[in-house]
Amino acid sequence: MIIANANDAIEYLKKGEVIGYPTEAVYGIGCDPWNKLSVEKVAKIKRRSLNKPFLMVASSIEQLDDLVDVTKLTNQVKLSWPGHTTWLIKAKEDVPGWLQDTESKKVGIRISSHPIVKNLCDLFKKPIISTSANISGEEEIKNQLDFKKNFSSKIKCLVDGKLGHYEKTSTIIDMESNKKIR
Repeated sequence: MIIANANDAIEYLKKGEVIGYPTEAVYGIGCDPWNKLSVEKVAKIKRRSLNKPFLMVASSIEQLDDLVDVTKLTNQVKLSWPGHTTWLIKAKEDVPGWLQDTESKKVGIRISSHPIVKNLCDLFKKPIISTSANISGEEEIKNQLDFKKNFSSKIKCLVDGKLGHYEKTSTIIDMESNKKIR
């Protein structure tokens, strides 16, 4: 695994690789959401079922246009972004099944406030999968040394940078019911 800048990380994303990066609260791993093999790699790394879809981060509402009907976003959603809140929102009909919950047909999305995550999405020109860098159910990783120890053989690059100031991973709220999920 190499320590990379955002431009190098984008090249790995384009090749279908999984990358690591700091987020608002913990280290994250991510990939191109529209590349099913990449999403499967993330699931394998986390030892997590693909039946539980991964959240995505973007740098702007415009980047969400392929995922959800952005004209139906509530003011509460718009006012929370960029920020530390992930919203579950009804997916457009042509969104791949591996990106949405099979029952509710919703996707989890957030406009990130972290400068590195925002820059990655800006350079990639679309959202990326973003999930905490850990084995499913285990403690999230909050420092570069632990990230390297746990993921150096599984992930091609780690974007260098600092975590944001949040203690916990993002809050998740269902836009339709306004129910807090996490």
